[in-house]
Amino acid sequence: MALIAAAVKHHPNTNVLVIDAGSCITYDFVDAEHNYLGGAISPGVQMRYKSLKNFTSSLPSLEKTTPNQRLGNSTETSIHSGVVYGVVHEIEGTIEDYQNKYSDLTVILTGGDADFLCKQFKISIFAHSNFLLEGLNFLLEFNSN
Repeated sequence: MALIAAAVKHHPNTNVLVIDAGSCITYDFVDAEHNYLGGAISPGVQMRYKSLKNFTSSLPSLEKTTPNQRLGNSTETSIHSGVVYGVVHEIEGTIEDYQNKYSDLTVILTGGDADFLCKQFKISIFAHSNFLLEGLNFLLEFNSN
């Protein structure tokens, strides 16, 4: 709710897809008439790394790292490539799906992994690290009046 409130406040009368990349990656969409139409939730970057360690018998625990190349040439570089490019392609695909329906789409990327991920995209995205806090503040002010 707070992310959508921030989207409506900062981008009124605009179709907005808010992507919050944290523990999970959430996608929330509000149309130009301020109708919240729903969203989706998928595992975040850290959760993907941890699942490879926790749900396999021999893959190592790794910290997130930007891959140097698309194809890994070791277990570690293959994990980094799979996790990071998997997330990037998921996000790009989701954005493309929304753009096919809403050509005037504004995309906001926020959350703990926003800075890490925004460097990976070749598309126009507004990275906004405090978007959730601004939405919470907007709701507080709105309900105080």
